[in-house]
Amino acid sequence: MKLAQNPVHDRNDLDASLEQRADYIPTEKLAQETATASVLFESVRRALLSSGLKTLVGPRGCGKTHMMRYAWLTCQDDASKPFAVYVSFNKYYRLEPLLVSRASPPDEFHAWALGLIVLATYESVSYKPEQIALVATLESKVGLSRANLETLVSALERNQPLSTEQATLSREISVSKVQQVLDLACSVSKRKRTVLFLDDAALTLTPTYLIEFLDIVRALKSATIAPKASVYPGTTEYSPRFHAGQDSTAVFVWLSVEADEYQSDMDQIARCRFSDFEQIPQDVIELLRFAAFGIPRAYLTMLQSYKERPAKTSQQTLNQVVEAHLNARLAEFRSIAKKVPKFCELISVGETVLNGMVRAIKASNTDSTVVQLLVGIPKEDLTEITKRMFQLLIEAGLIFDAKEVKHGTPERIYQRYIPHSAAILQSRALTSGDAGGTLKNTAEALRRKRAKHPVRRKLEKFVDDANLIHKLDLSLPPCPSCAAPRVSDEQKFCTNCGAQLISLSTFDNCLSVSIEEVPGLTQWQIQTIQKELPRLRTIRDYLAMQDPAAELRTAYGFGLRRSARIADVLQAFVDDFLS
Repeated sequence: MKLAQNPVHDRNDLDASLEQRADYIPTEKLAQETATASVLFESVRRALLSSGLKTLVGPRGCGKTHMMRYAWLTCQDDASKPFAVYVSFNKYYRLEPLLVSRASPPDEFHAWALGLIVLATYESVSYKPEQIALVATLESKVGLSRANLETLVSALERNQPLSTEQATLSREISVSKVQQVLDLACSVSKRKRTVLFLDDAALTLTPTYLIEFLDIVRALKSATIAPKASVYPGTTEYSPRFHAGQDSTAVFVWLSVEADEYQSDMDQIARCRFSDFEQIPQDVIELLRFAAFGIPRAYLTMLQSYKERPAKTSQQTLNQVVEAHLNARLAEFRSIAKKVPKFCELISVGETVLNGMVRAIKASNTDSTVVQLLVGIPKEDLTEITKRMFQLLIEAGLIFDAKEVKHGTPERIYQRYIPHSAAILQSRALTSGDAGGTLKNTAEALRRKRAKHPVRRKLEKFVDDANLIHKLDLSLPPCPSCAAPRVSDEQKFCTNCGAQLISLSTFDNCLSVSIEEVPGLTQWQIQTIQKELPRLRTIRDYLAMQDPAAELRTAYGFGLRRSARIADVLQAFVDDFLS
């Protein structure tokens, strides 16, 4: 599974591929591009509109944002539904520098988060043109001006010192005042209750803010307000005061490739986006659907790439598309180590375990009548640290948790996992007896009856060196003065020399990334930037530009559209890195 460099080709439809993200789909297109008949979608929609606090749990691309935005949209024109507010916290990372530069960063984070909720409430009230005047009424009743809140939020995101007026406003915003705003907005909208959609609420890169945020979510819940927060399954560390399962109900938003409704749900989504979906060869559809591993965004992106990618045969095109997709997923997984350095060893060993699982499945698929997709690991092998490793693999969408199963006498409990289907396809693990692994034979193998039991092995058997598992631990940077190891990631001073230990900033890590390391840029684009734009070397340089697209247009060969697309790729990288 060698990572390819910049697998994306230079094509005119790069901007269209970005629209597979729900964040970029215009509101007017959202309804027509939603597969409302999907079994999973309907169950999640009911959960989103219900009362009570819910957490939507799933990896990137599984549809959390799309479902939240669609649920919000359907509430706008239906008076029988609750008053809905949608707010995204995907810019939380911009407040990370405040943790070391301000005296009270949690207080300022509170003001930022609550300010965004109030602004989103005003937006929901004014969605219909005839209700715009109602916002002024709300502003006067609660004393929170939209213009002043926008200025405060902007100042906090830019790490600017707060003026006297802004500091006063930040202290005035409280949970009780936000509840008052929500209840008043619900009343003027003539609805009975409110659902509050809090997207990108995992805040995985800033645990300090995450604890504060979950306290806010828990405190906002009332008889008339039902918060719904989207989180990731691996790196979301819940607050000691927030009890998942008691304070909230988890809704898992990720469909298994083995689910009965998998084919119909995924194909309904594809038909909403591609008018010529039925013209794609059936074997190709089956394998790309399988390779998507339950992630709608991945399925749409691969279908689009298949249609656009020039190749001599369907087999060749499919192989290229699946390989590029797998490389992108692995690159995203590896990026977690850069975002959260303490997970470095868990990420490295996790990828090794994934590869070992795929090899085990390939070795077991020698029976031409059944096909194996599952591995089973004895539950006693899963320590807290190895569980964390698997949670990270799940967050990145590289393995699927297929739940526990009991086997044997005496009875043993095995935790079952499905490794990423794109890795299975690329390794030809479905057709281990078939040297060619042709498209037709692979599709036929996928249709076979599933093996009754998973491949059962101890965890250490999936790696070449058992010490990788036995000695697995968090990776903590040593003291910069004496190189003594740290004893915990919360440690402030060295236990050996007493020197202060400086926490690594994820934001600074992102800013230092070289432009040539950004996935999605072609080799030609990178070479042109290096030659024509010597000042654009890192993400820091890009973010420092007042008008990046205009700067890019000064390079030979970069016109209006291409410059805009390159700027979109760079901005999308920043958003993904820090989300």
